Amino acid sequence: MTDLELITRIVVHNDTEAFSIVMHRYSGLVFSTALGITKDYALAEEVMQLAFIKAYKNLHNWRGGTSLAPYLNIITHNQAIDCLNKRQRERHSDIEGIPITDEECSAEHHALLDAMDRAIERLTADERNIIEMHYYQKLKTKEIAELTGQSESNILVRLHRIRAKLKKLITDERD
Repeated sequence: MTDLELITRIVVHNDTEAFSIVMHRYSGLVFSTALGITKDYALAEEVMQLAFIKAYKNLHNWRGGTSLAPYLNIITHNQAIDCLNKRQRERHSDIEGIPITDEECSAEHHALLDAMDRAIERLTADERNIIEMHYYQKLKTKEIAELTGQSESNILVRLHRIRAKLKKLITDERD
């Protein structure tokens, strides 16, 4: 049965058995995409579940074609990034509750970190996304290039320019 036939059965006839076929057919792809982004087996399983739920709820938005793979890949990618961002926010809020003595971290260091946070907020969404993938998610330029559809050399150039922009924003703020 083709993907189009399965989707028709799901959307028109609310056939949950057809969706279980879709899940069986694409679970390997969805899981490997999630694992490639999250680098965490348990989180990848969670992402896979969330991605299939989101796909099921939004199947009426599928534009057709010969395969559901690209549609599921995009949903999985976005879901994985969302989960990583959520995890990062949770870690950041956990860190805020830890008392730090003056000996561990100087006021100057705090001021620099605050300036960095403000500078990152002033970047475009695309620039923040690249910085986040590179520094917080620890993705390699090749992985970032694959996720963004850009070349590796373009990502390297963009990282260089974003770093320079951050340095200028921080310097301007401190002056």
